Amino acid sequence: MRLHRCVLLPALLGFSAALLAEPALTTRIQQFDVLGNTPDTIGASLNRDRQHSASRVDWHFTWESTPGQCRLASANTEVSVTSHMPRLLPDATRPASVQQQWDSYLLALQAHQDGHVELALDYARQIEQALLALPPQTSCEQLSQSVNAVGQRLLSAMGSADREYDKRTQHGALEGATFP
Repeated sequence: MRLHRCVLLPALLGFSAALLAEPALTTRIQQFDVLGNTPDTIGASLNRDRQHSASRVDWHFTWESTPGQCRLASANTEVSVTSHMPRLLPDATRPASVQQQWDSYLLALQAHQDGHVELALDYARQIEQALLALPPQTSCEQLSQSVNAVGQRLLSAMGSADREYDKRTQHGALEGATFP
């Protein structure tokens, strides 16, 4: 019996959840500076430099090959998230009430971003479950194609779910992630 390892980058049901590994999570925060001392000047600075965050799910698998059959031996997933978060630069003339508004906004924005992370983790789990449920194939090339097709299908669903989350929350505004 030959053991092969494949890694597919980038890009998610039949095994017990106890056998599944939690997806590896890597987060990166990229901050951008925001200036101002009033809600209007801060809002203008924020809107000028705002960027969207991004999630990525990768999967890795190994197979076992015997004459006429190839089956998945293991599968796991990794989630990488880059969050773009604003950093309000200090301003001695900024009223405390404006700073409090900003602090509330930032907490709500982080909660909204956490929702995107949870979606990516959920789809990474779905990928792993779906891959481990794949039946043996007659060749390892066929198995690799099946793995890739399943992963790509679930990645597409993740993109749709992510867009729906933003639509449903109005990009976090309904969760308080709006300034001013």
